Amino acid sequence: MATNGIKSMILQSVLYATANQQSLLCPSPTTWQCSPTPSIIIAAPDNFNPDVQTPPLQTTPEPTAPIVTPLPLKPKPTATPEKPVTPSPTASFPRLTEEADRIAAQRAWKYFERNWNPQTGLVNSVDNLPWTTWWDQGSALLGIHAAYQLGLLPKEMFQQRMNALLQTLEKLPLPATGLPNKAYSTRNAEMRHLNDTPDPKGTSGWSALDMARFLIGLHVMRSHYPEYTERINRIVARWQISKLVKDGWLNGAIPRAGGLLEVQEGRLGYEQYAANSLKLWNLHAVNALSNPPVKAVQIDGITLQIDERNFKNSGASNYLTNDPYLLWGLEIGWNDAVKPQVQNLFKVQQQRFKRTGILTAVNEDSLDRPPYFLYYSVYSNGQAWQAVNTGGKAYPQLRFVSTKAAFSWFALMPEEPYTKRLRDFAQNLADKNRGYFSGRYENSQLGVNASVDVNTNAIVLESLLYKARGRYPLVLDPSRIKNSSN
Repeated sequence: MATNGIKSMILQSVLYATANQQSLLCPSPTTWQCSPTPSIIIAAPDNFNPDVQTPPLQTTPEPTAPIVTPLPLKPKPTATPEKPVTPSPTASFPRLTEEADRIAAQRAWKYFERNWNPQTGLVNSVDNLPWTTWWDQGSALLGIHAAYQLGLLPKEMFQQRMNALLQTLEKLPLPATGLPNKAYSTRNAEMRHLNDTPDPKGTSGWSALDMARFLIGLHVMRSHYPEYTERINRIVARWQISKLVKDGWLNGAIPRAGGLLEVQEGRLGYEQYAANSLKLWNLHAVNALSNPPVKAVQIDGITLQIDERNFKNSGASNYLTNDPYLLWGLEIGWNDAVKPQVQNLFKVQQQRFKRTGILTAVNEDSLDRPPYFLYYSVYSNGQAWQAVNTGGKAYPQLRFVSTKAAFSWFALMPEEPYTKRLRDFAQNLADKNRGYFSGRYENSQLGVNASVDVNTNAIVLESLLYKARGRYPLVLDPSRIKNSSN
């Protein structure tokens, strides 16, 4: 297929994802129920994950040809390339003790080797496409942090990547809002629209959810590496991050009538993950944390909390999926209030496997075929086990097992036999040259979901670091871990 045709299909898939990343179109931050349902759906609980993929691949993917984007400087090769390169001096860093973990880390790191841009320090959101959102750069930061901690990235290369990124952030073009635009080029850090066209004035608005994930990545960097603390604090001080919270709710902005409309963002799960992330920067979305409108539902006899703000009454689907809860556990640590929800979310997926024989690990994820992005949820918009696009259309034939969910559940609950089954299933869902695939379709005839993106590969690395650290959340710096164990 010609390059233009490939890019056209990729950008069409972007639109599927980006249409779902802002929550309520209702401008009132204190009223969540809006009627009638908007004709243009700008609603979602998580990030602008650019489900941008190359054309549909073979069911059993073959190794890809060399990429055409500029390659970053790589660590010096060792005599045994399969073994990680050890930075120095890092004797106190955690280490992977199991061969399967070391192999998984090396595979996930391949994505970063291919998709890091030395000109900017930014990482492509998907393989070989020089475009990104801040959610994805939060993933990239945490993936690079994990790789350095685990010995995949030598110290001088880690410093090079951090310096390149911080230099970009220090001179990042900003819209009049004073907050980073929703999308940027990873090649030159210019502002882009969500369809990857130029956006020189930054008219795309901002996402509180995306920014929250990026800010947790920056916080991990400033807390673990004091040499970067002052620079990171200066960078963030340049941004008007107080706009991310309004009247106690997460606050984003979407293009509307030649300007921007500020809207409440987030649904149960994603909303609380982001609000807890913003607390690390002294931003307190008290309503998002304490007052989300929820109700209990029974799914296969198991009680789960779901968000009352659904597609019909708000224009935003209330996807109940794994991603926010797993990131919350790996990065921040679950509080007592959320643990019953997490336990039941795990149990209902395990029970579906026992009932049907279908391995189940739901998630939002990119696909290697139309519609290129789906939210596969335990529950959304009144239905259980829905795999829907952002317009609410169901694709039951494309339900999938998520690689990042499989790795994360095992890291967080290693004592559960079902999580071990998930991890074993996902261990080899990778291309040796590109990194981990998003997953595998539940329909065995469809085989591998061969899309490759930064979120999957970063979260694989995060889960491995979490395990190597003795199951301490990533926000805890080593001194706090030592003190907590005394």
